[in-house]
Amino acid sequence: MRGATRSTSGGGTRPPVNLWPRRIITGLGLLLIIALIVWGIVALVRAVIGAISPDPAPQSSPQSVQSGAVDASGYTLKGGQEATADGLLTNGTQIDIPACLERDIRVSAKASEASSGSAMPVTLTLENRGSVACSTSLASFSLQVSTGDQLVYNSARCEQDQQSSTTLLLRPNGTWTGSLSWDGYVYTDGCTPPAGGASAAAAGTYKVVVTMGGREVGSTVVDVTPAPVPQSGGQSGAQSGAQSGERRTR
Repeated sequence: MRGATRSTSGGGTRPPVNLWPRRIITGLGLLLIIALIVWGIVALVRAVIGAISPDPAPQSSPQSVQSGAVDASGYTLKGGQEATADGLLTNGTQIDIPACLERDIRVSAKASEASSGSAMPVTLTLENRGSVACSTSLASFSLQVSTGDQLVYNSARCEQDQQSSTTLLLRPNGTWTGSLSWDGYVYTDGCTPPAGGASAAAAGTYKVVVTMGGREVGSTVVDVTPAPVPQSGGQSGAQSGAQSGERRTR
């Protein structure tokens, strides 16, 4: 019995044990442990640095983050500025009124017919279509009068008076109404009297154009009628009265 047992147990060989799966699992476990340790050290260092360093200053509104950025309103904002209906607000305390953008100003011009040699006032209405209060002046606008291809008057080539430089403030959707004027005479180069003096514009149809920065922003058409003929009744009456007085004296 003992011999049979020995023969049976020694008759076969056991297969070799593969240790690589165990080694791979053990290696991956070690790598995971090392990664967790490194992550913990990095997190701890960041926490310490965050506790030591001061809190960052709060950022301002998007409109004032970058100096020189163009706002949706069309205005270029400086550092700390914000576009509002009252103007450009700086650091929440100071309001600056910018010059009106050409794109925001709507201009309408109206003129009534005038007789030859008579002044023609042109009613000018300005409307701020933008979202920011702005300023302008009549000096920013020019009046051009032409008939056919002939330019008879251009206020841009004339000296500006003090009234033209008066500042006009326009709130969003606000309007201003004033007037520009043409004296009814024909000039060389728009504003220079020709040799012998300017002559009255002849009767006919004239185009009146309002420009802003050299760009046409409003126009209308108007008629110049013939100058009224002087009545001779008063002169003949005076002459007859004088003759009657002479006769009475005689």
